[in-house]
Amino acid sequence: MKVLKIENGQGKFKIPGETEWRPISEIDKDGLMSLLNCFLENDVEMDEVDEEKLTNQAHLIIYKSIYEKLNTLSQNKKKFRDESERAYLEEMQKYSSS
Repeated sequence: MKVLKIENGQGKFKIPGETEWRPISEIDKDGLMSLLNCFLENDVEMDEVDEEKLTNQAHLIIYKSIYEKLNTLSQNKKKFRDESERAYLEEMQKYSSS
């Protein structure tokens, strides 16, 4: 599933479950959380940052920031999942045994 792409000089994102690509400049907290959750639960694709193709400077800044964060998360995905599960393990055990 592709979540970030560069098209016609602009960065675009797609929320999982939606069919429409939106300009990266319109992304908000909920959009970021949806991308993050999708990224953690699925294998996703993103166009690499290309300053020649991404001519809109505002889009370049936003796209590059999101791309770098998700790319770093991708490299640490397993570690992040393990740490998250450990952080909530006690609570999960407590409520599952009730």
